[in-house]
Amino acid sequence: MKKILINLILTLMMLTTAAYASDNSLSSVILEGTPSGYNVILRADKVSQVKKVVQPDGALLLDLKNISTSINLDTKYINTKNVNNMVVENIGNNEVKIYIQAEGVEKADVIFETPASAPVVVGDGLSQKQIGWIGAIFLLAVIMAGSFRKSVEKDEKITLRNDLTEREIRMYKEMKSDILTSAKIDYKIRQHMREKSMAVNAKRAGTIRSLQNMALK
Repeated sequence: MKKILINLILTLMMLTTAAYASDNSLSSVILEGTPSGYNVILRADKVSQVKKVVQPDGALLLDLKNISTSINLDTKYINTKNVNNMVVENIGNNEVKIYIQAEGVEKADVIFETPASAPVVVGDGLSQKQIGWIGAIFLLAVIMAGSFRKSVEKDEKITLRNDLTEREIRMYKEMKSDILTSAKIDYKIRQHMREKSMAVNAKRAGTIRSLQNMALK
C-alpha cells in the first residue's frame, strides 16, 4: 500500500511538472570520491526522477527524466581515482543520460543539489520515496498558491464592491444635500416674494382707504 501511494504521488508529480520540465536545467555534474566510493552530485533547478542502471562492465548509467542540460554544463572530478570517463548526454524529450565508467562506481550515491532545498540523496529504493515526498510537497505548494491567488482575487472583489458601495452612499448624501439646499433657497425666495406681495397689498389697501377718506370730506 505504501509503495502504491508513493508511486501515485510520483506519477502526479511527473504529470504536474511535465509542463514545467523546460524550467528544470542541469547545470553541473560532479563526481566526488569518498572513503566508501563515489558521490554523483547533480546541480539542477529541481529534483527529478533518476533511474540507476549498472552495465555489464560495471559502468553506471543514470537516466534522468523531466530535465535538460544547460548550455554551459559543467563537469568536475573531486578526489577521484581510477576514473576512465564520464559522459553527459541530452537525448531530447526532457531526458538526460549520464554514463560513468570508474572502479566501484556502481555503488555511488546520487545527490541532487537545488536552490530550494538541502541536498537530496536519491539512491536505490530511497529515490522513489524521497522524490515522492518532494512531489507531494510540490503539489501542496501548487494547491496553496492557487488557493492564495483565489483568496487575493476574492479580497479584491470585496474591496471593489465596498468601494462602490461607499461611493454610491457618498454620492447619495451629496445629492440629498444639494436637493435640501435647493429646497431651502427656493423656500426663502418664495417667502420673500410672499412678504413683498403682502407689503404691496397692504400699501395698496392703505392708499385706497386714504382716497376714500379724502372723498368723504
